[in-house]
Amino acid sequence: MTTESDPFLLDISRTKTGVDIWEKIDGHLSCTHHTLEPEFFLSFPDPHQYYDLLDGLASAYPVTPCQITTIYGKEEGYRVQAGREVAEKIEQQTLYQARLFNVDIRPEQIFCAQNSRIVGGYATADRFSPDQQPHLDQMEIICSENPHRCQHPGRVTITTSSRQWVLDGPDAHIAEDMFAIIQDQDPDIILFPDYDTWSGIFYTLARTYHLGNTLSRTGRFHTIAPRSYYSYGRMEHRLGAKIPEGRIIIDTRQSFMYREGDIRGIFLASRLAGLSPNLTCRLTPGTLISSYEVFEALARGFAVPFRKSDAEACRNITDMRLDYRGGYLLQPPPGIFADVTQIDFTSFYPSIIVRENLSPETLQNREKPGFLPSVLKPVISLRHTTKQRKKTDPSYAGMDGVLKWMLVTCFGYTGYKNARFGRIEVHEEITRAATRILKDCVTLTESYGGEVLHAIIDCLFIRGGHAKVIQDAIEHMTSFHTEADTYDWVVFLPQSDGSGSYCSYFGRLKHGRMKIKGMLANRRTTPSYIVRMQNEMLEYLGTYHHYSDLADAREYLFSVYTHYKDNLTHADLKDFIITRRIGRAQYNRHCIAQAVLDRYRDCNVPVEPGMDVSFLVRDEKRLIVDPSWDPQGIDTRYYGRILEKAYEEVTCMLP
Repeated sequence: MTTESDPFLLDISRTKTGVDIWEKIDGHLSCTHHTLEPEFFLSFPDPHQYYDLLDGLASAYPVTPCQITTIYGKEEGYRVQAGREVAEKIEQQTLYQARLFNVDIRPEQIFCAQNSRIVGGYATADRFSPDQQPHLDQMEIICSENPHRCQHPGRVTITTSSRQWVLDGPDAHIAEDMFAIIQDQDPDIILFPDYDTWSGIFYTLARTYHLGNTLSRTGRFHTIAPRSYYSYGRMEHRLGAKIPEGRIIIDTRQSFMYREGDIRGIFLASRLAGLSPNLTCRLTPGTLISSYEVFEALARGFAVPFRKSDAEACRNITDMRLDYRGGYLLQPPPGIFADVTQIDFTSFYPSIIVRENLSPETLQNREKPGFLPSVLKPVISLRHTTKQRKKTDPSYAGMDGVLKWMLVTCFGYTGYKNARFGRIEVHEEITRAATRILKDCVTLTESYGGEVLHAIIDCLFIRGGHAKVIQDAIEHMTSFHTEADTYDWVVFLPQSDGSGSYCSYFGRLKHGRMKIKGMLANRRTTPSYIVRMQNEMLEYLGTYHHYSDLADAREYLFSVYTHYKDNLTHADLKDFIITRRIGRAQYNRHCIAQAVLDRYRDCNVPVEPGMDVSFLVRDEKRLIVDPSWDPQGIDTRYYGRILEKAYEEVTCMLP
């Protein structure tokens, strides 16, 4: 049990000589500096070949012989007290024969691992405890303008628990007043939509007009550069930002982790990864799970490799073809089915890693304790806790969301070529085990008199038999946690070729709620007008307990569709905004996406690959689009076609 007298580590930031940590004790904030000397570890395949290099290195930097502990075991090497620049020169001079460790680890993680400090948590608490709720002062700042198309913040609304301010006028006056209010209120957390873009604008205003920029408690900022990158087959974009010190500022519009995990989830991610909440709210789930693995390695005394040398072992092509077959799928028949139970495995792939003891160093010896299973096991256990608690206490939902996404991506990172503790053979073993387990579940279900209508990766749709008995038998056989949803009826939608879709379905659960997946109403690109129509139809279908009665709903559904179709020209234009991610800087053919890029650039709004754009289609044939902030009209045939598709999705399988 923690109390307010226990130190709560709010923030940690790197400096030129070490780290600063910001702690709250009895409601008071203190900052202390801790010195860290840069160092890394070095080993050679044959040290006798590099005596001259070692002598030259030792003449300039402290070099000490030592044993280096990796997940594979111990090896002889050297501790070098120098930074990354020296390590990279050693790589070049040895033609990349030298093995380097702990070269590019963040000093915050090193400090916390060496001193057992917990970022985003109490000093005396367990890192894996979800029950850490400090009293932190919070503020919200909202600018009325869009920073991507206007440098003036417009009207700025500042809100605390006790008061609200509204600032207007010249941008310099707004900035000065805002900085003064922040200085006076001194919040620990600021929720600020589009902060990552506004931060640069206010930073420039502060320097231009010689204002004290109190967004950071020290006045200093760390700069994150913008970049576009591929992730899971699609282009993403990370905005640049000015990261403050001693104060947590979250871009609530851009932060995926905040949307999924709220403030408690972000602090939980910080405790796991040993990083400032200012960073964890801006990282992807994959980077978070990778950072967590690095932190665990440091805390356990393992050296972290700088460059991957074991991404994949040499194999012949026949073995490769046999080793990797991908996940297991059973295609559902399109149609309506009654009394179907969906059984989902909780954290399926991470649970396989733990159960099968899969880690790069255990591929040849499964009896040896594996690094990956040991670090994932407590996260899976914590996920089970938050998943259960959120059913009765919604405050746990954010932490559960963060853990869910971290565990989802840990599987992909085992096959990522640059993952610190990944290896493609581990990735393949996981999918192979998953296929075997699902096939065993299908056989078990059939032995209990059930039928598997559909199976995909980590879930089964079964009909017949006694669902609860089958679920218990699956849990006993696999030792994995599962959750079950039972449908009064479920509709598996067809694909364009008439076969069943793997991931598009909707149905009425036993307690009356509708569950939909893979439909237009689920997609972030669908205009709200179409989403509203489809949801209205699905809610109406949810009033039918028996699928045999669904034919009676056709007349009403058609009337809903007709109403929305007839009102296309009368609805608010903002209801037709489409939000889409831009995948490239230039398209080879003229299309809607290229028209949007051209229109944005005409408005002097920069667009980088991976960024979201919002627009309306005014004339599809002539490729005329309007940006979301300046809608002129819509192409009724274009939106009517999407409306018709949404209607057909709902009705195509009804009797």
